Amino acid sequence: METYFPDPNVTRSEIWTPQDFYQSVYTPNRDDKIAATIDINIKSTLFPFQKRAVRWLLRREGVDWAGRGIRPRDAADIRGGLLPLAFIESEDARGQSCFVSSLYGCATLDPQSFQATTPDLKGGILAEEMGLGKTVEMISLITAHRRCQQDSTILDPYTFTVVKPIGTTLIICPPTLVQQWMSEIHKHSHLKVMHYEGITKAHKIMTEDELRDNLINSDVVISTYGVLAAEIYYTPLNPERSLRREAKYKRPKSPLMEFSWWRICIDEAQMVESGVSNAATVARILPRINAWCITGTPVRRDVNDLLGLLVFLRAEPYASKKHVWASLISTHKSEFRRLFGHLALRHNKKTVRNELRLPAQKRYVITMPFTPIEEQHYQELFSQMCKDCGLNLHGAPLNDDWDPELVAERMRYWLVRLRQTCVHPAVGGRNRRALGSNDGPLRTVDQVLEVMIDQTDVSIRTDQRLLLSSKLRRGQLLENGPRVGEALEIWDSAAREVAVIVEECRDALRKEIAKIPAEDKAEAKGTDISYDDSDSPEKPEEVARLSVFRNRLRGALEIEHVAVFFRSNAYFQIKSNEELTDPESQKFQELEKLELTGYEDAKKLRREILQEIFGKVGKLMKKVSKKASMQSFAEIPEFKTDLSNAGLMSRRIIDQLESLASALDAQANTLDGWREHTIQLLLRPLVDEDEGIEVTGEEYEESTKHQDEIFCYVQALRTVIADRHETLTGQENKLIHYESKTALRLAKEGGGAFPEKTVKLLQTREGLKTSKQMGSVRGVVGELRALATSLRPDAENANSRGHAELTIVKMQLKKTQEQLSDHTKATAALEKEIELFTHVMNTRLEYYRQLQQVSDSVAPYEGPINDRVLGSMEKSEETLAQKIASARAKRRYLEHLRTEASNPVEQRICVICRETFEVGAITVCGHQYCKECIAEWWHSHRSCPVCKMKLHLADLHEITYKPQELSIEAEEVHDALQERASPSAASLRSAIYAEISKAKLAEIKNIELDGPSFTTKIDTLARHLIWLRESDPGAKSIIYSQFKDFLEVLARAFKKFRIGFTSIERPNGIENFTTDPAIECFLLHARAHSSGLNLINASHVFLCEPLLNTALELQAIARVDRIGQEQETNVWLYLIGGTVEESIHQLSVKRRMEHIGQAKAKGKAKETTPEEILDSNLEEANSLELQQAPLTRLLAKGQTGGEMIEQDDLWECLFGSQLNGRSEQRGPGEGQVIGSHELRNNEEVRRYLAAGAATMRVAQQT
Repeated sequence: METYFPDPNVTRSEIWTPQDFYQSVYTPNRDDKIAATIDINIKSTLFPFQKRAVRWLLRREGVDWAGRGIRPRDAADIRGGLLPLAFIESEDARGQSCFVSSLYGCATLDPQSFQATTPDLKGGILAEEMGLGKTVEMISLITAHRRCQQDSTILDPYTFTVVKPIGTTLIICPPTLVQQWMSEIHKHSHLKVMHYEGITKAHKIMTEDELRDNLINSDVVISTYGVLAAEIYYTPLNPERSLRREAKYKRPKSPLMEFSWWRICIDEAQMVESGVSNAATVARILPRINAWCITGTPVRRDVNDLLGLLVFLRAEPYASKKHVWASLISTHKSEFRRLFGHLALRHNKKTVRNELRLPAQKRYVITMPFTPIEEQHYQELFSQMCKDCGLNLHGAPLNDDWDPELVAERMRYWLVRLRQTCVHPAVGGRNRRALGSNDGPLRTVDQVLEVMIDQTDVSIRTDQRLLLSSKLRRGQLLENGPRVGEALEIWDSAAREVAVIVEECRDALRKEIAKIPAEDKAEAKGTDISYDDSDSPEKPEEVARLSVFRNRLRGALEIEHVAVFFRSNAYFQIKSNEELTDPESQKFQELEKLELTGYEDAKKLRREILQEIFGKVGKLMKKVSKKASMQSFAEIPEFKTDLSNAGLMSRRIIDQLESLASALDAQANTLDGWREHTIQLLLRPLVDEDEGIEVTGEEYEESTKHQDEIFCYVQALRTVIADRHETLTGQENKLIHYESKTALRLAKEGGGAFPEKTVKLLQTREGLKTSKQMGSVRGVVGELRALATSLRPDAENANSRGHAELTIVKMQLKKTQEQLSDHTKATAALEKEIELFTHVMNTRLEYYRQLQQVSDSVAPYEGPINDRVLGSMEKSEETLAQKIASARAKRRYLEHLRTEASNPVEQRICVICRETFEVGAITVCGHQYCKECIAEWWHSHRSCPVCKMKLHLADLHEITYKPQELSIEAEEVHDALQERASPSAASLRSAIYAEISKAKLAEIKNIELDGPSFTTKIDTLARHLIWLRESDPGAKSIIYSQFKDFLEVLARAFKKFRIGFTSIERPNGIENFTTDPAIECFLLHARAHSSGLNLINASHVFLCEPLLNTALELQAIARVDRIGQEQETNVWLYLIGGTVEESIHQLSVKRRMEHIGQAKAKGKAKETTPEEILDSNLEEANSLELQQAPLTRLLAKGQTGGEMIEQDDLWECLFGSQLNGRSEQRGPGEGQVIGSHELRNNEEVRRYLAAGAATMRVAQQT
């Protein structure tokens, strides 16, 4: 085809973008005089551009406006041209005229057969930009063009079914827009509207005939995509199944399929973009005359989204021939433009700005600082991010082979966490887990500080344990030789260090106990590792926290035990070495005394370490002993039978019962013996140092043998009790039988616990187990009951033998039932006993496990001994010491913040220069200085200027006291934008965000909140909303965030601050926001299906965080900035200065300014004032953002990820604010600071930035 009939319109190299669609759609001519005369009987007045749109809608339905009404269009006018779409005229080999379509891949002499496809399609795509009144335009169409009287039935040409034609318009929309459609119809017209909720709900409130009449007599029927999807099961798409018998009930048919609708409209038509969902399938087959897709964002991912709309419109051959559609969007851009120029209409705010009368909109950005607590938390996360991504704090790679491709996902992960932290530390699952509150209550700033202090304490204790363990192990490398003296010095130093830590842990535990209410203090038994009954009922949170502090004390005691024990070993080794110590010398006596004292101290420490588990075992053993002494264990009664009273007819049954009784008694005798022996085993004393029993190091092994025997008996008891229960009730415990069978098999193979004893006990059990043929006592009861029933007729007929037999059977039945009940209760009591035995057994095993662990901690070193190992240990210890020092300095600063939170200080004075400062350092000893002074002092003195304490670099912790002031700043755009912009660009930039007076900011800041502080952003937002109550009474606001989690946090905070709110997820949330004056704000997140949502009763939009993808931001702003808005609107953007939010905002503004530059470069603006120029160009920039952004790709996968940031933007988002606003000053110990110029010249960073710039240039060229 291409060889013989080449098509000059075929394109192959062009890149397709969403902008291609928006450049293809039809925009009516402003000079349309006919449209200006349109006067439709609705309650509102149409804008000129809306009249032009309505005329296009009418023409697409085959009519046109004429004078004061409508008239049918001429056939020639509808056809639009001699050649159908995608055809060109050519000549064949004989020179004869023919018509060729490379799109369809065909040539024909008569193209008229193709003429009847698209031109006859009635309807199209109404794609007005958000806020320009698509709803009113469609209401005008419904009012102006109604269906003429039709026959009673017609044949639908698409489904080939007989349907009734009606003049009703069916509108399908998301559930959130149903009420809005109904209210808008009532507001603007006199149309009768009905809400169809599905066949199931409709049949509950009306008959089929009533439902049909309501559908016929309504002008408009509104339903949802969900209802439409469910209707598929009541359509021909769900055929009847062939049944063997005639169905009892006839399956109902969807009433939607019974009519030929005059018009079907799908609002937010992008929801059927796939074309294959149930809703899309039903929408396509519904009989109709006119079909309309209503959407402000028809392209959400890429150009393929349009296929779903064409499928609904039945635009052939594109809807059914995939290869034709593929060819259209790949090589036939000109035909693509012709098609959608024919089918779709769109205005944007830029093109109709002069015809609109929208109130002014002011845009503000409120920059606020973190509180010191939030700042510390954020900086910790930022440092973790840099370390994880292989970058320093300024974004420069730490290694020469750093590859951005390898860390892109980690950078994206950390960017999300940092952005979530900027709004609240507990937003996002990972952040919540880091704070230890997955689904806990909302944390205040003070609670976050307490978590940070706890985490720092844990970090310090962990590193201290590692450091001291390394020192103790290093001492072992030096013992048993000439360097044992060095080992003694190491161990003695470690013992003194850990003694201090133990006292700190005791003091912390003591303080925690003091916090517990008096009624709960019975749970807290002293400041040592006291017994804590884990089996007690649930305790208050304060009491439960004690286990954390006891565990810290236990960990410290374990290290102290090792240090004291090793030090005593050193005394012994030095004493025993005659080369080092004379046996007759005073030194020998002193060393011996120190050795004995040390071992005694080690015993005491070991006893305290094991105190908790020892107490648990002791309590359980006491419980068993008490039950044994009082003989309160379960007693197994004897199963009695009386053969002498057996009748002739009941003799067989009684014999069976006698056999079962003998088996039960044998089981009981064996159980009694085993239970008694098990109790003796459980009551054997533990290794008790108070009784002079020395620890041999083999306690765990010895206890294992003892424990294995207990385990064998407990398992055998459980098995025989299960057998007994089966003999009584006939119910088999398959789990226990499987376990015993497995244990016996393992034991015979020499495996498992105590194989010989296991085999012996389970073989004994086999001899006691009854067979299946013997039945059960409950089975005997059943047989006796059946016999009694059969004997009752003879007894009632005065048969003396039958009466006697019945009397015997009743007596035996009563006795057997009583004994069965008694034995069943005894079996249940035995099962509880086994649970107690198992608990005691496991607790004893835990005691010996812990004892063995203590013994293992002082085991001899087994490993290589050389200088390299020693050097490695010393280097590791040095690193740990620095980490501990840094953590202590940080801990000191956190304590300082805790103090300041209750007693705030307005000014910080440097002790050296006596000047106030914002950036400084605090020492581990608690003194603070400005950064410059302490840097100079430390390089010269290496000590604290106040207390003279020796300081290492790690003992200094940098602090920042940012002024707690709100500020509103105009954006600045750098470099390339400044070069491109005109001389008036500065005024444009400053006007993007208006300024607000300092007095108003002060009023907002000075509002007192009734409750604790949650975060800077939440508190400021709450103050702002409360301030609006006074400054703008009755005003309503939209609170928008990309993070749904944050809105949930915000909701809990608003409840505490008594601020009325609702959300799109709440039942009737939209209606309540519109009608309830007590509801002040509407919470909206980026993933909500808010397109088309009309919230013009709101006049304020709060953007809780800056967004790089402006299209997401515009989705929120468009809820209020739309036709029908009568108040001036305000957009308030909240961001935290000096964070990733500032970087993202700078990049976002830069891109919007570039779009403004593009709009200005077109030279089409007729505005004269700077404000008009800004509004016009900003609107066009916003339109470009919406048109170019693939909306479904702007959000990360999942429900909590926020917006998707492209790889080329990650580095700029993370470190942009560092380059633009970072101070170049150096602190103590800092090397040369890399400036922004040097950093941008870093090879890897340049690769990142250059890739982003290249992508942007390609986008601009296309």
